[in-house]
Amino acid sequence: MELQNQLSQIQTAGAKVVGVSVDPVDQSKSVASQLNLGFPIVEDRNHALGSAFGVFRLPGGMDMGPVDNHSIFVVDATGHLRWKELAPDTMHVPVDDVLAALNQA
Repeated sequence: MELQNQLSQIQTAGAKVVGVSVDPVDQSKSVASQLNLGFPIVEDRNHALGSAFGVFRLPGGMDMGPVDNHSIFVVDATGHLRWKELAPDTMHVPVDDVLAALNQA
């Protein structure tokens, strides 16, 4: 919800928010609707994006099958990675860090 709460600041910085999930698109649409999100959630079918960003991993300990680690990326308009946080311990999004990275771009 941190991204949704700061969406106007992120957009003012010239950025767009896109959520990525391995869940089917219909399920993500339902979640986005329930949470009243102002940004899209796209499906990472076959872990293509997770693999490209190096966050697709086999879980340790629990047999859930392959998963993408929770991650946040700030990519500028030219496609360069400006900031990332890989597998944070919580689902918290450090929006101040995201905004700082956007302001450096």
